[in-house]
Amino acid sequence: MNEEITERIGVFGGSFDPVHIGHLIIAQDALEQLELDRVIFVPTAVSPHKQHRTPTEGRHRFEMLELATANNFRFEVSDLELSRGGVSYTIDTLEQLKADHPGANLFFIVGLDSLKEMHRWHRYEDVLACCTLVPLGRGGEDPSAVAEQCQLPDLWKNRILDRLIRIHEIEVSASEIRMRIAEGLSIQTLVPAEVEMYIAEHNLYT
Repeated sequence: MNEEITERIGVFGGSFDPVHIGHLIIAQDALEQLELDRVIFVPTAVSPHKQHRTPTEGRHRFEMLELATANNFRFEVSDLELSRGGVSYTIDTLEQLKADHPGANLFFIVGLDSLKEMHRWHRYEDVLACCTLVPLGRGGEDPSAVAEQCQLPDLWKNRILDRLIRIHEIEVSASEIRMRIAEGLSIQTLVPAEVEMYIAEHNLYT
């Protein structure tokens, strides 16, 4: 009797304002190191951690993600949070994805620094229970220093840090890209060519 193969799905949330090569490299690193079947990018409507800034209209961020991921059949984009609207809570998204993909193992991809504030997340215990949370570490980040500031119960904290994966370091950020566009500087090589063209055609971030 053949055992049923459980699908392994990475969940990568963020503003993606705009999506850039750093995001794509993170997704590819996670795909390979966690042996995922696919990675679903989930652009937020309004992040509970970034309410000080109004993001670019959701349809633009979604379309840029579609363009950026079109050539990788293991990358998908979900408009789940954009369609829901309002503040995007991680637990709501994970529960919906669990319902949409019954039996799948969800791997929620976060930056290592996120662990410092995770105890403040809405229903954080439910988040940790319904997925495998995977922190991403860059070369200069010290997991032990993060552990000292992390206020999660030790059982969860140790379990999460044991899953730490290292990613390629790319010094690029969405805020830097927005700044460069506003100053009339080139963003070539920082975003996929299709995204660069989309930004220019729609006059974004000027």
